[in-house]
Amino acid sequence: MPSSLIDGRLEVETPSGRAIELFVSTQRVGGYAFWTQRRLPLASNRFAAVVLLADGDDPSVYVVPSTDWRDASPPLKNRPNIGKKSEPEFGISLARSSLPALARYSWDEASTRDRFR
Repeated sequence: MPSSLIDGRLEVETPSGRAIELFVSTQRVGGYAFWTQRRLPLASNRFAAVVLLADGDDPSVYVVPSTDWRDASPPLKNRPNIGKKSEPEFGISLARSSLPALARYSWDEASTRDRFR
């Protein structure tokens, strides 16, 4: 159930009864999805989901365990933004060149079984 209609955070219960939080963002290829670190604290029950829209194609869905930002590697970005007006953030580069690295988070039946028992 969404915590509000606009914040993109869903509270979900898996078939095994595990409670998870899913932070959802819809983007286009070439964009950048991000969440403030305050809003998305790293935990094993928190995930970021990106619905990626491409011209004329069906959307692609990617689900990233929040804990992967501890040792962020492309396309993930861990930006502390020290000395800047922006808050620290966790982000995902959605540049066309980043899509092969993003594929490891692709949503499919196998990833569903592995991540959401």
